[in-house]
Amino acid sequence: MLIPYKRMKLLVLSDIHGNFDALQSVYNKEQYDKMIFLGDAVDYGPEPDRVLDFLKANSDINILGNHDNAVLTGSSCNCSFDMLELSDYTRDNISMKLLDKNDMALLKTFKLNTDTEIDGKKFYMAHASPYNNLDGYLFANEAEKVFRDKPFFDNHDYILIGHTHFMMVYRNKIINPGSVGQPRDFTGKPSYAVIDTETMSISFKRVTYDAESMLEKLKTSIPDRDIYEKLRKYYV
Repeated sequence: MLIPYKRMKLLVLSDIHGNFDALQSVYNKEQYDKMIFLGDAVDYGPEPDRVLDFLKANSDINILGNHDNAVLTGSSCNCSFDMLELSDYTRDNISMKLLDKNDMALLKTFKLNTDTEIDGKKFYMAHASPYNNLDGYLFANEAEKVFRDKPFFDNHDYILIGHTHFMMVYRNKIINPGSVGQPRDFTGKPSYAVIDTETMSISFKRVTYDAESMLEKLKTSIPDRDIYEKLRKYYV
């Protein structure tokens, strides 16, 4: 896929996880030319259907996350042990109840990875890792492995990944925007990245949103109070 040259402001999002309120706050704040979503639209949050409607209308590139894949295939999301119970519960009680055939059809269009060019810059995009697109974790040690993979690293201007829910930039090329819907650094503030294709600058940003309003929706969606309380700590 080749997008003709024009200076662009690229909005890079990941891991929205059904948190439409957080997503709407990012959208209301940021001006952009193209939107890139790096996966995990569903699970945990109360409105995966609204998130998918938004992505259908606004996102230019959509990557398949491990939670998206679990909804589509019925397979495990292969989450970390402390999140697996919450993931399975919210998938059964929220995602699978709210998503219809049109939502599933949209998820089927999400790419496992993409190797593309935007404004003459070469991008590789995957949810988790170049070596394990759905389930890998790319922290600093793993990012160094990608850096040492010279044929791959040197052939891309940017390598975009998500999955960890933590912001990261490595060697000014490997970028994780963190999580819109469930940041795990306990700031409670959705995070994202903006790339300027002319200056090749990378900006990491955060917004505030009405988390209590979202939590009221979540509480209504989850009859199990223990599950709700375990989830709640990730948003406050």
